[in-house]
Amino acid sequence: MNTSFINEVASLGGFTEEDRRLLAEMKPALEKHAATIVDNFYANLEKNERTRAILYAKPGRIEALKGHLRRWLVSLAEGVYGDDYFANRYRIGYRHVEVGLEPRYVIAAMAYCRTIAARYIVDTEYADDPQKEARYAALNKVMDLDLNIMLQSYDDKRVQQFLEVTGFSRELFENLMSGEV
Repeated sequence: MNTSFINEVASLGGFTEEDRRLLAEMKPALEKHAATIVDNFYANLEKNERTRAILYAKPGRIEALKGHLRRWLVSLAEGVYGDDYFANRYRIGYRHVEVGLEPRYVIAAMAYCRTIAARYIVDTEYADDPQKEARYAALNKVMDLDLNIMLQSYDDKRVQQFLEVTGFSRELFENLMSGEV
């Protein structure tokens, strides 16, 4: 399912080989600006009471999270979007589920991340590049791909909880959802 999920979402989002190429070209810029992007990202999250509480729930958590975000940001440009990529993004989403971060926070944080990344990567490093708009699009598409995978973990967790509470089988649930029962 993982590769087929990615392929389907990538196709629907128009994520192309050209986008992969542009992202790979942007990897040095992502590496160069990652620390600044990460610091800005977490400074923004610290302004919100709910996210601040999660960030500081354990000593050292914010520094660990900054390292994770930096690696995630740079890995957007790796160019390989298969089962391992899916598993990594799914784990990220599932971890957000485990700490009790509602999907709206993940969506809003991704929106902020894409805006600040575009500013530091595309606007700074590719200001006069004729492919500037295509670079924006590539960055947005890969972040949308990631967001889709992360949100899938929320959906899967909610279905799992529903099945546990109701005692329904997965087959019955799927039939109910498809309208076949």
